[in-house]
Amino acid sequence: MFQKLKVLFVLIAFFGATFNLSAEPKRVFTEDEFIKIFSGKPKSRITKYLGVPDSTDIAIKPKGASSVMGIPGKEKKSSKKDKIEMWYYGNIVEYSPKKTYTKVELTLVNDRCVNIAFFNQ
Repeated sequence: MFQKLKVLFVLIAFFGATFNLSAEPKRVFTEDEFIKIFSGKPKSRITKYLGVPDSTDIAIKPKGASSVMGIPGKEKKSSKKDKIEMWYYGNIVEYSPKKTYTKVELTLVNDRCVNIAFFNQ
């Protein structure tokens, strides 16, 4: 019985070490490097380099926003609505040696990165 537990323990330790070794640390980019790599690029490139985002949001236009943003009652009537998403990643962009932004926001419009913002909040 003791021998079986010993073998089981060794197997669990071996597989645990294997999974920890295979996990890649996140790559850290400089601000300029990050903008050059991802600005204007498709969603597939972002997920290839960064993986799945830490969190996501979908943009929603508030009721009556057109009256604040432009001429009231003159909304653009289009048959196709734009799909706007915000993706958030943490601690992947460095702004000085050993210091990274706590959050990076990528705004995607129709699956293409159109805006990049760096935050420390």
